[in-house]
Amino acid sequence: MESVVINQNLKEYTNIKPYIIYYLGDVHLGAASCNEAALKEAVKMIKADGTAWIGMGDYVDAISFNDPRFNPLEIARRYEIQDLNDLPRKQADEFLEIVDPIKDKCIGLLAGNHENKYRKYNGFDVNSYLARGMNTRDLHQKAWISISFRNEKWKRSAPIKIVVCHGTGGSGYREGYPLNKVYDTFRWDIADVHVMGHLHQMQTDRCEYNDFSYGSIRRLVSWFAVSGCFLSKTEDGVDGYFEDRPGKESSIGMLKQVIYTHEHKNQFNIELLKIFLR
Repeated sequence: MESVVINQNLKEYTNIKPYIIYYLGDVHLGAASCNEAALKEAVKMIKADGTAWIGMGDYVDAISFNDPRFNPLEIARRYEIQDLNDLPRKQADEFLEIVDPIKDKCIGLLAGNHENKYRKYNGFDVNSYLARGMNTRDLHQKAWISISFRNEKWKRSAPIKIVVCHGTGGSGYREGYPLNKVYDTFRWDIADVHVMGHLHQMQTDRCEYNDFSYGSIRRLVSWFAVSGCFLSKTEDGVDGYFEDRPGKESSIGMLKQVIYTHEHKNQFNIELLKIFLR
């Protein structure tokens, strides 16, 4: 588990110019059903208005020819026979090229199950390779991020606490499964924002709860969310490794977290928006 502390100057961010974090993951670059056009559109959006972004894992498909899951019909058609010997590294280099315009805005990269499995059986750490290539943090399996704002009146605002992980387990088929999985995953983590990937859906839930501190009852808000993906479940003319499974079509896109600060108050408002790119 990793922790990241970020301190920002309050004067740089207002309701007109909020602090924006994108959550981008489950790209599966190199798979035949990866929506690369949507990924490139996401990069443009982050470059244009994003303050920062967090990688949610599974950036490349990382399924090599010696993997039982390997199917030559499920990899992008641009690859040739000689590419199969080191396919995940080639996919990683392609990902680095695509995200190069926004690498300086990346808070860090979580490792996904595809990166973890390839490291376990082949010895090449894709996530560490990507993090070094982007000069950013390798967040490993799970990370806490604390963001505080400073101004002349008070040294530091109350921190905005974010907890993220890629996630594990299979995907359920009921409508409520993704959010139930998020709640179970972060059951023992108290934060303002909880985000996981892995499920290839994009859902958010704004939870209000009461807190009794300093002699008064306060109404607080906590967000729970699944971050979306860039891998289509079904694509005309393309074989996908989970197209025959029950369940909804993938949610192509990413989450956008908007933090509105207040110049004269030690408080903030958070909105978590779903950005669909299909």
